[in-house]
Amino acid sequence: MEYDGLKTVTNYLGTTESRFNEFLNAADEILQYAKESTGGRDYWQVSEPEFRLIFAIASAMKAEKIAETGVGPGTTSTAFLKATEPFGGKLFSFDLGKKYGNSDEKPVGFVVPESLRSRWILTLGNSRDTLKPGLEKYGPFDIFMHDSEHTYEHVTFELSTALPFMKEHFMIVVDNYNWTEAPNDFASAHKLRLIHPTGDMCLIFRQ
Repeated sequence: MEYDGLKTVTNYLGTTESRFNEFLNAADEILQYAKESTGGRDYWQVSEPEFRLIFAIASAMKAEKIAETGVGPGTTSTAFLKATEPFGGKLFSFDLGKKYGNSDEKPVGFVVPESLRSRWILTLGNSRDTLKPGLEKYGPFDIFMHDSEHTYEHVTFELSTALPFMKEHFMIVVDNYNWTEAPNDFASAHKLRLIHPTGDMCLIFRQ
């Protein structure tokens, strides 16, 4: 698997490229489970390289607390929860709870296996109302992932809201980052590094 800027990422995470590749490969089993759970249908889930990337980042960071917006079928939730299983990390998810994509009547996060749900806190509602109170209550966080409404205003709102509740050494993940200039403008305004390792996903972290 090829990822752009992998050396930059591994240096920031304090690991080696070979070790990071081990984490990427360790996602095989849970990735296969997620693919089988969605039955090959389009639920707007992340791509396979993106799934492996967030799994590897959470594994390498030994992330204790992760926050994400936009759960959908729960493929990214599953990646995060499985990656943090060895050290009991917790995932705090925020979602509107409404049908979208090809979801039929399946509930939000239906992919997340029962064995991982004890470490998953799901909050339903508009993130403009729920995100800050949730981050205040449960933070600080190692990782924040934005994958909800991808307008300039909303991406800016979520990233700006999350930043004060991140640990000193953090990683912000943005899916569909190239839909607007918001991630680039946010990173520039806060003097953060933004790289684009794969697909339409970017990573934002301290310089």
